[in-house]
Amino acid sequence: MNESRKNRGVALILTLLVLSFLSVLGGALLAASTIDTWIGDNYKTATQSVYLAEAGIEDARELLRTSGRTSTDMLNMSAGIDRQLATSDDVPLIPSRKLVDAAGKGSGVYEVWLRNDNADGITSPTDSNEVLTLVSVGQIGTTRKTVEATVQRGSFPETDSDVRLKTVAGLENLATSITRNATDVLAIGTVGSFGSPGALRIGVVDGNVDLGPGTGYGILLVRGELTIAGDITWNGLIVVIGQGVVRWKAGVTGTINGGLFAARTRAADGLLLAAPLDAMYNITDASQIKAANRLFPFNSIAVSEK
Repeated sequence: MNESRKNRGVALILTLLVLSFLSVLGGALLAASTIDTWIGDNYKTATQSVYLAEAGIEDARELLRTSGRTSTDMLNMSAGIDRQLATSDDVPLIPSRKLVDAAGKGSGVYEVWLRNDNADGITSPTDSNEVLTLVSVGQIGTTRKTVEATVQRGSFPETDSDVRLKTVAGLENLATSITRNATDVLAIGTVGSFGSPGALRIGVVDGNVDLGPGTGYGILLVRGELTIAGDITWNGLIVVIGQGVVRWKAGVTGTINGGLFAARTRAADGLLLAAPLDAMYNITDASQIKAANRLFPFNSIAVSEK
């Protein structure tokens, strides 16, 4: 009996030890699982906060494009009482904006601040090069992420010395940029009045076109041959890249307040030439060219996450 009782006692002790070990092991596994969940949630939240900040950058780029104001105007609006940027009294370009998910629930907020670029000085409210800095902060709960983007407005050169006007590749890239941002793809044939003083537009004709009579506002890109067929007044830019031919019908009068650029980059069969031919840039009003260039968006040229 004593031996049997001893065996039962040993078995009980072993059982308790095994149960204790299993309890410790289960607790460790539960803790590890909980920590993994926390890590996953933190990573998810941090990633979502970055996406929020990036959404703020895109929102700000669109606001800069559609505002109708100059870069200097926007910088001055963002500067506070001290008339300097990157100080405590700055006015956010986009105040705290809440995003909602598909279920209609709040998924975080972002806020965007405007700065100048390093070349002009980040605190300066005067822009000289159409390059700006956007600082976007995305936040979900207590998690905050900051994305800083240097953006530059796309534009057609405002002087004939720009290197992009000297090569076929540069000219074709400019034509592609205008096409990508076109508000109107116009049919081959005749173009008359286009746009208005308060609503400049970008029109593209992928072929030959007769222009006029009428009044135009904005940018017109012609990829074939352009014939001034009627009396026309154009405010902005007329760009003829491709066949690069501009003809004026006899007796037609035309006034271009801005610029007329033409260059041949393609042969009759459409193949690219080795170098542009017959390039000319007649600039009559630089301010009109600058106004037309405001139709282009700001593109990110450098992005960093903080």
